[in-house]
Amino acid sequence: MSATVSKATRYTLLIACLLFCVGCDQYTKKIAVEKLKSEPPITYFNNTLRMEYAENTGAFLSVGSRLSKPVRFFLLVIANAAFLIIVSGMLIFRWQMPLIQFIALSLLLAGGIGNLIDRVFLNGIVIDFLNIGFGPLRTGIFNVADMAITGGALLMLVSWLFTKDQNQKGNHVESSPTEQVTPSTTE
Repeated sequence: MSATVSKATRYTLLIACLLFCVGCDQYTKKIAVEKLKSEPPITYFNNTLRMEYAENTGAFLSVGSRLSKPVRFFLLVIANAAFLIIVSGMLIFRWQMPLIQFIALSLLLAGGIGNLIDRVFLNGIVIDFLNIGFGPLRTGIFNVADMAITGGALLMLVSWLFTKDQNQKGNHVESSPTEQVTPSTTE
């Protein structure tokens, strides 16, 4: 399938993913600052979806928020930017990878850029505003960039599992005979 999707189509897909994900992320964060910052949480669907403003100094779901500011800056800005450069390079120079991996990396890149913009322009803070749950079981507060990152990571996992499964089937086929011997009919 990956051979049938041209380089131009893949780059169009990448640019569309970046524009849509980063644009939605930044726009929804702007709305969150304007409408939710000093307000109580807004709930929908019997509190299944909760919108509440939060400033996250850590990584996904506030992991690492208690680290010192210089360590957080190194890990969440410098190391993250380096990772995003590597992902960009993979998308540009290894564009013939399986399409599912290309889409997964595009989502990871878009989400990473969305959160990196916040960290650079908001002094290490990322704006979060979404929370989902049923009763006492709830997610942490997250944003659109986090959804892109999570979607990309899940697609990459699916791709890895599918590739692993295909490789195991391929190895099984290689160990079995591939040609049958038929008696010759020519005399």
